[in-house]
Amino acid sequence: MPRIKALHALAALVATASAESLRGSRPARGRRSLTDDSFIQTVKECGEADGLSGRIQFKLDKDYKDVKTGYAAAIAARVADEAGCGTKPKRLFRPAGKHEAKHVAAGLDLWYTMDCGADDEELDAHAASLRASEKVREFLAKGDHKGIAVFEPQIVHKALAVEKDAYRSLQTHYDAINLDGAWEITTGDPTVTVQVLDSGLDPDHPDLQKHLWRNEAECQGEAGVDDDDNGFVDDCHGYNHADDTGTDLLGDGSHGTHCSGTIAADNMNDGIGVAGVAGGDGTEDGQGNALTGVRLMTSVGFGKTDVNGFAEGLTYGADNGARVSSNSWGYNSWGMYDQAELDAIDYYNSEAAGFVVFAAGNSDSKKLWYPGCYGEDEFHGAIGVAA
Repeated sequence: MPRIKALHALAALVATASAESLRGSRPARGRRSLTDDSFIQTVKECGEADGLSGRIQFKLDKDYKDVKTGYAAAIAARVADEAGCGTKPKRLFRPAGKHEAKHVAAGLDLWYTMDCGADDEELDAHAASLRASEKVREFLAKGDHKGIAVFEPQIVHKALAVEKDAYRSLQTHYDAINLDGAWEITTGDPTVTVQVLDSGLDPDHPDLQKHLWRNEAECQGEAGVDDDDNGFVDDCHGYNHADDTGTDLLGDGSHGTHCSGTIAADNMNDGIGVAGVAGGDGTEDGQGNALTGVRLMTSVGFGKTDVNGFAEGLTYGADNGARVSSNSWGYNSWGMYDQAELDAIDYYNSEAAGFVVFAAGNSDSKKLWYPGCYGEDEFHGAIGVAA
């Protein structure tokens, strides 16, 4: 029980926002995307408001005969051709090596994505959003959706940033929640890994060195090789899903580094920078390794070249041992969501028996802002955090 309580305490603190959060239940699988006129109208409005990324994603129907008999890739190619984007589909969740059987059991292998303007250099963000909206609405209007369970545009993602604190003496919000009292119980369990899915992490930051998660097979392995057979190459401390690399985890901006510091900056006993919520008590072994404090796994959705990979990032955390996933991001449009990301949250809850924490938003709104409002409780869906 103490460890579960510690996870609950950590989960309540690793995302910050400034809005009141409401809970939103998950719509039934195979819902609105194929038949609901209101959804089609919402896609139109989101497209006009630059709310779509220019990508389309779809999920095949697991009960369709050709899917069941091994022709999923052929059906995906047919769907992409009918959508008329002029691009080839690829799996949204890449083949996961030793974890692939679990992905198949969860239906993640049936998700596909395709570009419909996002990577077209001749289209700006507005034009790409309009094109994706048009193609989705045209496809849904055709009425022949054999073999398809979900067909939807990818929504624009945005970071829910807050201002950075400079030093522990200025971290007065810690006093407001009696964090010193919590530290009397635990300063962070080193067997607990916390994933930060954000803009990346500065691996050279002096306040984060002692708590970086290590995938030893990759850290000690051969460059350019998936040494641990998890589907990702060179993911020593995590993976940059946006830019598709394991060697550059910095991503775009400093927000991910800030969030990582809030979670597990080396404890104030080191005399450097800020104090992390679960950054340990400063004790080390004889080789300078921290004996307390959680470990930080870095996943990047806001990259240098793209904003993408959030669903895959969540499953990566679950597959590679993270118990908590910190997500200070959301969508530009309320009431909308990427169902692939809800599937990934469900997978995280089930596979990792873990907590997926989201910022509730910074809009001072009582509307349903996904993914933070998704789910029934902390064990089924996301934990939306507001401050």
